[in-house]
Amino acid sequence: FGVSRDSAESHKKFIADHNLNFPLLVDVDGKITEAFGAAMQGRPISRRVSFLIGKDGIVKHVTDTGSADVHLKEMQEAVAK
Repeated sequence: FGVSRDSAESHKKFIADHNLNFPLLVDVDGKITEAFGAAMQGRPISRRVSFLIGKDGIVKHVTDTGSADVHLKEMQEAVAK
C-alpha cells in the first residue's frame, strides 16, 4: 500500500499516470503519516518512507530517502532476505 496526504482524486490520477499495481490510501488528516513518523517537519506533507512489514506485523526494513529508485532496490533486497 502507498499512503499520501493527497486527495482521492489526486491518487486516481497518480495511479494512472504511473501505472501503479498497488492501492494508495488517503491520509488527508495526517494520522497515518504521524503514526509512522513520516511527517515532513513544518509542512503538511509526508516524506517518502517505505516500510516492509512482515506477516507478524513487525517492521522488517525501513527506507527513508527521497529517491524512488533506492526504495525499489532496497525493498527488493529486503523481501529477498
